[in-house]
Amino acid sequence: MAYQFLTFYILFVGFNVWYFTFVDCMKPKIKPVVIVPGVGGIQIQAQLDRNVTLHYWCYKKSTWFTLWLSIEQLLPMEKQCFVDNMKLVYNPETDQMENTPGVYTRNPDFGNTSAIEWLDPSVHGPGIYFYPLVAALVNMGYVRGSSLRAAPYDFRFHPGQNVLYFSKLQKLIENTFMENENRKIFLMSHSMGAPYTLYFLNQVVDRAWKDKYIDGWITISGAYAGSVNAVLGYISGDSFGIPSIVDKPITLRQFERTFSSMPYLLPDDRFWKPDEVFVKTENRTYGVNDYDDLFDDIGYPLAKKIRQKTPRSWDEKHPGINTFCFYGSNVKTATMLTYRPGYFPDYYPDIEYGNGDGTVPLRSLKACEEWKTDDTVSFASKVFPGAEHNNILGDARLIRSIMQVLDPN
Repeated sequence: MAYQFLTFYILFVGFNVWYFTFVDCMKPKIKPVVIVPGVGGIQIQAQLDRNVTLHYWCYKKSTWFTLWLSIEQLLPMEKQCFVDNMKLVYNPETDQMENTPGVYTRNPDFGNTSAIEWLDPSVHGPGIYFYPLVAALVNMGYVRGSSLRAAPYDFRFHPGQNVLYFSKLQKLIENTFMENENRKIFLMSHSMGAPYTLYFLNQVVDRAWKDKYIDGWITISGAYAGSVNAVLGYISGDSFGIPSIVDKPITLRQFERTFSSMPYLLPDDRFWKPDEVFVKTENRTYGVNDYDDLFDDIGYPLAKKIRQKTPRSWDEKHPGINTFCFYGSNVKTATMLTYRPGYFPDYYPDIEYGNGDGTVPLRSLKACEEWKTDDTVSFASKVFPGAEHNNILGDARLIRSIMQVLDPN
């Protein structure tokens, strides 16, 4: 009897092991995803060890805290302290823009999506970013921190200053590949994250590496050739749509001007004509050939030096991988900034609008379509009329399209 029971037990266990192994093998294997987010959509933490501050009530010493973005930082007494900690300063010894001395920064939770789903980790609601898309992918079967990962970076710096970041991104992709049974990963990029990823694919890794680790690249609202909103950011300040709770762009201008990534987002002279005007004041007009004059006239000539060292965001060279380019259209997007007498540069302009996604003009969004001519890899693009630059991340049409790309069946 005992022998019969033991035989039955062994057969039962063996069948279950076989069955669940078979079922597991029959399950569709999802394609791992690594997200490269856009400007302003990434949490930044800071630690202070300063000798001097802007005001006596600003902290000189601190443990790590959320710098970008905490709603508490926008309170009246805190706002100027926040601006002073957020800005970059020029270091003549390195010839680079750097943190203010005594301000140390980092991006939390590298490899997970927590730092890009919400801007304020303590308050969900204002500052929503990648959460809708991440939640949809989780419902599809993805697991945060395993098959669904994110590579946040300090968006204040252009890619030429982020060598360490690209090393971390490369290792994250390799680790994600190995931890998911050597399945190739899909890169997913939004906004400035698209040209950032393009820089990585064309300047950092080679074709053999891409062939081994990358299955494809999904770009969303890619700011490939710049935006007039970046010009607005220099002159009067602009929130780039994140977060919507910031209601005074002039506050953001104080530190936006200092970012080495700002020239990276200026309109590209390969997509704007030399005689095309996008800024008009009572004294003169400005276009793509007038950036140096503009920087002098707004009282920030340091921007000329920063721009000289900033790489271009657009690269006509194909990234060499299967690419899916998704973007919105038919949303009013700034094309011309007209300053009334006495308004330039400290007051908001009258804005003329054209076609785009509310932040990036159509000509910049669709620059990716110039890669169609490479027949060694696949390319597809899709336009979503009415989809706004950031809100597109929760658009059901986009989510369905992404699921179709990622669906293994």
